[in-house]
Amino acid sequence: MSIIKKNHWCSKIRKNPQILYYSFFFLLSIGSIYFALIKNQTLFYGDDLGFHLARIEGLAESITKGDYFPRINYFITGGMGYATGIFYPDTFLYPAALIRLLGFSLVNSYILFVVLVNFMTFIIAYHSFYCIRKSASKSFLFAFLYGLSSYRLSDVLYRAAVGEYLALMFLPLAFVGLFFIIFGDCKKWYILAVGMSCLFLAHLLTSVIFIFFIVCLMVLNFSKLIKEKERLVALLLAAGLTILFVANALFPMIEQLVFQRLRVQDTPVFYLQKMAQPLIEYVEIALQNVRFNNIGIFVLGLGFILCIRSKRLSRLNKQLLLIGLIFLFLSTSYFPHWRFHETVFNAIQFPWRYFIIVTFCLLWVFADSWDNVLFKNKRWSQVVVVSLIIGVLFSTLDVQQKLASFTMRQTTHDTFETFDGKGELGFGSEFLPSGMTAWMKPTDLFSNPPENIQSKNLERKQNVFSFDYEVPSATKVIFPILFYKGYQAKVEGEGTVSTVHDAGIFDGGKMHGFSEVTITGRGHLTFWYEGTVIQKCSFLLSMISWLLFSLYLLFKIRVEKNKS
Repeated sequence: MSIIKKNHWCSKIRKNPQILYYSFFFLLSIGSIYFALIKNQTLFYGDDLGFHLARIEGLAESITKGDYFPRINYFITGGMGYATGIFYPDTFLYPAALIRLLGFSLVNSYILFVVLVNFMTFIIAYHSFYCIRKSASKSFLFAFLYGLSSYRLSDVLYRAAVGEYLALMFLPLAFVGLFFIIFGDCKKWYILAVGMSCLFLAHLLTSVIFIFFIVCLMVLNFSKLIKEKERLVALLLAAGLTILFVANALFPMIEQLVFQRLRVQDTPVFYLQKMAQPLIEYVEIALQNVRFNNIGIFVLGLGFILCIRSKRLSRLNKQLLLIGLIFLFLSTSYFPHWRFHETVFNAIQFPWRYFIIVTFCLLWVFADSWDNVLFKNKRWSQVVVVSLIIGVLFSTLDVQQKLASFTMRQTTHDTFETFDGKGELGFGSEFLPSGMTAWMKPTDLFSNPPENIQSKNLERKQNVFSFDYEVPSATKVIFPILFYKGYQAKVEGEGTVSTVHDAGIFDGGKMHGFSEVTITGRGHLTFWYEGTVIQKCSFLLSMISWLLFSLYLLFKIRVEKNKS
C-alpha cells in the first residue's frame, strides 16, 4: 500500500513540479534567515529593524483601538505621533500586525512576516518568469537565484530594509507588465499598473528606480513603440490606473509636504557621491560576502560570463544585460553623482540601491539563456548550473554565519519584550517638522500664560485628548503631539477654540513642531486627529478603483472560462 502511495506522489510531482518547487521554496524561506534571526532565540539587529518593529507595533495598537487605517503612529515617539502612515504606507505591514494581534511576540511576528515575504518572493519570481518563458525549470532557477541573491539578503538581514525587500518581491511582477506592453499582448497593460502600485506602496524609492528602468527599456525600443502606438497608449493607461491605485498614499503625502516643511526637505542626510564606491570595492565586498551593499560574487560572475557570450543572447536579453551594466555603472563612484546633489535624484540616497536593477537583469538573463551561453555540451552546462545552485546555498549559509559573529549586534528575542519605540524615528528623523528642537513628555500639557488655566478630568485615549477647563482670558495650550495637518479641536460649552496650529514660544523656549490651540471661556475641550478631506477622498478613490478592477478581472476570467 505504501509503495502505491509513493508511486502516486511521484506521479503527481512529475505532472506538477510546482509541488516540489513550492516545498523547496518554503524550506529556503526559513533556512535563509534561520541562523541570523531564529537560532538560539537570537537575531542580528539590522540597521532599520527598530524603526520597522515600531511601525508594526504601532499599527497593531491602532487596529486594537478601532483605527484600522492609521495615518499617525503613536507607538513611535512614545505617544507623540509620527506620520509614518502618510510617508511610509503600511499596506504590506498588515500581515505582521495581524500576526501580532494573534498573540505572537513582536519579534516572532516580524520573523514570521519575513518568512512569508521570502516565500512570496520565490513564488512571484517563479510565476513571473513562467508567465513569459513557459519553462518550469528556468523559472525555478530564476526564482532560486533571485530569492537568495546577495543584495536581497543584505536588505533582509543586514539592513532590515523592510520597504526595499518588499519592493523586491513585486519587481518581477512589474517587469511582466512592462514586457507585455512593449513586446507582448499590450491589452494586459493592467499588470504593470498592479506591479507599479505594489512597488510604490512597498517602497517609493524603488518605484522611482524602476521608472528609470522603464525609460531605459523604452528608449531601446523607441522605433517599435513609435510604429505600434497602441503600446504607448497602453503605457499611459497603466500610468493612469497606477495613480488611481496609489492615490491613498500619493495625494496625502503631497498634501503634507506642501502644507509644512519637514526634515526630509532640508539638507539631505546622504549625498550620492559620498556614498558611491569604485567597482573594485564592490567586488571586494562581494568576496567578503557580508555588508549592507553586497551585490554578490555570483551576480558579478554571471554578469561577466554574459558579457563574454553576449552574441548568443536574444534581443531582449541583450537589452536587459545592457541596462544591468548601465545601472552597475550608476552605482559606482565613476558616475558624476555630485552633479545631481541638489536635484530630486539625490533622494535615492545610496547609489548601490541600483543593485536592485542589476541583480534582477543579470539573473533574469542568465536563467533565460544559460543553455546558450555556457557549454555546447548540455550535460556540462547542467553541471555548472547545479554547481551554481550549491554555491548559492553555501553563500547563503556563509553570510548568516558571518552576521552571527558580529557580537555587538546580536540581540536576544526576549529583549524586545520591553521594546518601547520611543527613539525609533528612522535614520535622520525625516518626518519631524523642519527646525524642530524642543521635546515633550507624552503626558505633558503646557499652557501660556501657565497660571491662566484651570483644568480637570484630563483624559487621553490614543490620539484623543479631552478635559474641562476655565480661563479668564485667551490662553494657548500646547499638546504633546507632533503637528501635522489633520488635527482638530472643539469645545462644548461657553468657550471657544482656535484651529490647531504649530506651537510658538513657551517659557522662553521654542515649541515649534508641536500642536497648539488658543482657548477662551470655559467648556469641555476635545483634541483629536481627524485626517483631511484629501486623505478621505483619496482613500475612497483607491478603494473604489481596486474594487472595480477586481470585479473586472473576475468578469474577464469568467468570460474566458465560458469560451474554453
